[in-house]
Amino acid sequence: MLPIGHIAYTWAALAWLQSRGRAAGIDYRGAALAALLPDLIDKPLSLTLLSGSGTSQGPAHTLLGQLLLSLAVVRFKPAWRPYALLCNSHLLADQMWNYPRTLLFPLLGRFDYWKFMGTPQTMLHAYAEIATRPAIIAVELLGLALLGWALHHSRLGGKSAWKALLLTGKPAAGKERGHSGCG
Repeated sequence: MLPIGHIAYTWAALAWLQSRGRAAGIDYRGAALAALLPDLIDKPLSLTLLSGSGTSQGPAHTLLGQLLLSLAVVRFKPAWRPYALLCNSHLLADQMWNYPRTLLFPLLGRFDYWKFMGTPQTMLHAYAEIATRPAIIAVELLGLALLGWALHHSRLGGKSAWKALLLTGKPAAGKERGHSGCG
C-alpha cells in the first residue's frame, strides 16, 4: 500500500469508530504517524544498513518487530496502545502474508527478496512500478474514496477545520457534534 492509502484507511476507520462513540481520544496526527511507522523505520534502513536486502520491508514489517513494539508500548506507555494497534495494522494493509519470509523473519532465514532498492532512485522506480498494478490502483482508489468520506464526515473542508486538526489532532466537528447515535 502506498503512504496515502495507509493514512486514508486509518482516518476512515477512526471517523467511523468516532461516529459510533468510540476512539474519541485518538489523535489523528498520531494515528497517521502510527499507520506509517513501519515504512518510516524500514525505508531508511533499506537505503542504508539493509541496502542489499532487496526489499523495503524490513524489521518493522515482521511479526517479531511488531510484537516487540507492542510489548514496549504496554510496558512503558500503556496509553499508546491504540497507536500500537494502528501500527500493527500496517502489516494487514501491506498484505504481509504474501511475504512469509519477511513476516516471520528471522524464523525463515531472510527477508523476501523482490528487487534491489538500495538507492533512492531504485526505490522510486519500484514504487512507480507498484503504483501501476491494477490491484494496487483499486485499493488506493477505494482508500481515497474512504478518505473523502472521512473528511466530509469530519467536516474538514475548510482551512480553519484543517488548522484545528493540525493543532489539536482532532476534527473540530467531532467536538461540536458529539455522538448522536446516528451513523
